[in-house]
Amino acid sequence: MSEARKNVPMRASGKAVPPASIANQLGNTPTTEHGNPKVPYFLADAPRQPKTVDAWKRFGCELAEALRGLEEDEWLVLSLKKRYRFVQFMNQGSAGFRAETVSDFYLKDGDRLSESDGALLLDLGWHAPTNLPDELGFDPDGSPNYFLDLAHPVPLYELAALAISTLANVHEAPHPNTLEYSTGGGNNGTIRFPNLGIRRASNC
Repeated sequence: MSEARKNVPMRASGKAVPPASIANQLGNTPTTEHGNPKVPYFLADAPRQPKTVDAWKRFGCELAEALRGLEEDEWLVLSLKKRYRFVQFMNQGSAGFRAETVSDFYLKDGDRLSESDGALLLDLGWHAPTNLPDELGFDPDGSPNYFLDLAHPVPLYELAALAISTLANVHEAPHPNTLEYSTGGGNNGTIRFPNLGIRRASNC
């Protein structure tokens, strides 16, 4: 923070300092012909962040387009910041898409899914976990996570809506900006989806 910003007074003689006066102290503020600070616009006219419901709608549309952009063997994971709660997707080529969301097999004590969470996941359309993480052999039709296998044509907007419902209602994500994403696979060294409007995980 600059020294100018540190020293901006917020009150004078018990009265709030007008925004124009504060803006003038920040420097490079145009003035009127009388030397008074000229503010380009008032905060009342400044753009506002969208409401949460609208932010989720926008995020859902961008997520559907991000899924459309995945090529064969590429994957995308949406996870809560600082929590091991996630939904992940993989483009399996001609087979379609695999989607998964975390199960108790990978959650720590104190952060496990409740009985009602498990019931809601099934109601949303996820299949219950069928495999143990370390079991011998591999069942291509199952997963240690809650999962869903979709053949072509994959309904990407519906899949995005499922992910949002899961993240918001089961994994307790209050807003898209509480999420981060990671991605990779295929022959691409770097895959980015800036239109999602969320940060890319630092381990990517």
